[in-house]
Amino acid sequence: MVALDNYAMFGSGRVSRLRLSLAPLVSAIALGAIALVLAAIVMRGFAENGFRLGSQWAWRYTFFVFFAAMVAEPLGRLAARFTSFNWPESLSRKLVWGFCASYGVYLLSVFLPSVIRLSGGATLMVLFGASVVAVMALTAAPLKRLGGTMLIGERTRRAMLGTAFVYFWCCYSVMALARISGPHRPDAFYDINISLMLVALFVRFADRWFRQHPSQQALEAA
Repeated sequence: MVALDNYAMFGSGRVSRLRLSLAPLVSAIALGAIALVLAAIVMRGFAENGFRLGSQWAWRYTFFVFFAAMVAEPLGRLAARFTSFNWPESLSRKLVWGFCASYGVYLLSVFLPSVIRLSGGATLMVLFGASVVAVMALTAAPLKRLGGTMLIGERTRRAMLGTAFVYFWCCYSVMALARISGPHRPDAFYDINISLMLVALFVRFADRWFRQHPSQQALEAA
């Protein structure tokens, strides 16, 4: 009877919110990155080639997580505008934490082969990347003091998070353009890379436009 009763299945006609907890989501994303690195090491051996392949797979994996974090919130608002599906507003921030966790796995896979014979360039790259990821993670969720006041102002937090987003967008896009135009072997991943980065921009611009130009129904309701 429940399966035949539309009201029991779908409530008042709106699809219920998608519920994703922070800890399980971030853990699953991080474990996915770890599994890819370990699989590469098993395939190529516990040597430089294995870690190189593992870091490559982790880098590509973090790209898709970053793309999901970029489009989750604006795409959710667009979907709620034209459909009855209601995405959680905090999904994007949770995916940002998942991206930071998976990017940390990538940085670890880059740094570990250089531990025995420490490379200055790799160390600086890991330290800078870790700093940007730390800023991104801390600004993805508002931090509060013991008294309940905000540790970082909302405008400052959004500016720092936006700067981190721009940095990683440029990293993925510039690398993709360099691989496509440079003397490298053809790799379809970089074509997908630059295409999805442009799609993410389009989705975010579309969301911003619709927020600045509310629909006639919304104006009438107001």
